[in-house]
Amino acid sequence: MNTVNQIFDWNRFTATLRKEVVENWRPILFTLLGTYGLLTIIMIIGNAVAGDSIQEEVVSLQTMLPQKVVYGILTIIGPIIASMAFSKLTSKTGRINMFTSPSSTLEKYLVNGVVYVLGFIVSFFILAQLADLTRIAAMHIFGFDGYIPSAINFTDLGSKVVTGVGSDIFEGPMAVTYTWIGLLSSTGIYLLGSVMWPRLSLLKTFAAMMVIQLAIGILGIILAFVSGDALSAAKWLMDHSSGVMPFLLTLAIAQAIISWGLAWYLFKHKDVISLKWWK
Repeated sequence: MNTVNQIFDWNRFTATLRKEVVENWRPILFTLLGTYGLLTIIMIIGNAVAGDSIQEEVVSLQTMLPQKVVYGILTIIGPIIASMAFSKLTSKTGRINMFTSPSSTLEKYLVNGVVYVLGFIVSFFILAQLADLTRIAAMHIFGFDGYIPSAINFTDLGSKVVTGVGSDIFEGPMAVTYTWIGLLSSTGIYLLGSVMWPRLSLLKTFAAMMVIQLAIGILGIILAFVSGDALSAAKWLMDHSSGVMPFLLTLAIAQAIISWGLAWYLFKHKDVISLKWWK
């Protein structure tokens, strides 16, 4: 391995990636199997319930509902897995093992981001496709006599998630891009939480997000009352609805960059002794 370049070296990165997967293959495997089992159960139950409807309604649901349900599950499970990315920081032994390895801090950070965020997202869709095929096989094996939809096409997941909501501002390439950037943004926040609060990261990050959202909501209400004309403000927003999606996309991009970048910055300043994020 290259010991001269202490910022990033591909050979060191791949070696660190292999080390992370080999050392943690059991929890990774159990997580993937649990995700597959959850998706399979949800899809079988969904098919059994929808199969009692008339075929036209099922076909209509098939065009958007399954993709939205799958994406909704991902938006819940993705942050949970991301919050576990730096669980090694919870113990002194784990911190020693992490910080004394020959790879750079950037490589360690990228490995955890790849395995517990990007890798899980890719694995999730593979598992979702396998779960959907399992759903079809199970319905036939158990002699289900209702309507059995064909396999879901997950390649158009982004467009199915953002369309069909009653407004053209949530349609088109920009809205699809927002779907995926928003996912990276939300997982990035919990990745940041994993670095800041390795212990009980999920709960602490969730609580912090609730406090921030509550504060923003209260501030919005105060501004509406201070302005004295909330109806005019609402009308202005309706008249400029075409700018909502560009604004949301810009906000999601900024949030993703800040959360991932800040997580890297704080991880770079971690040490073996202290877990305090401000040190």
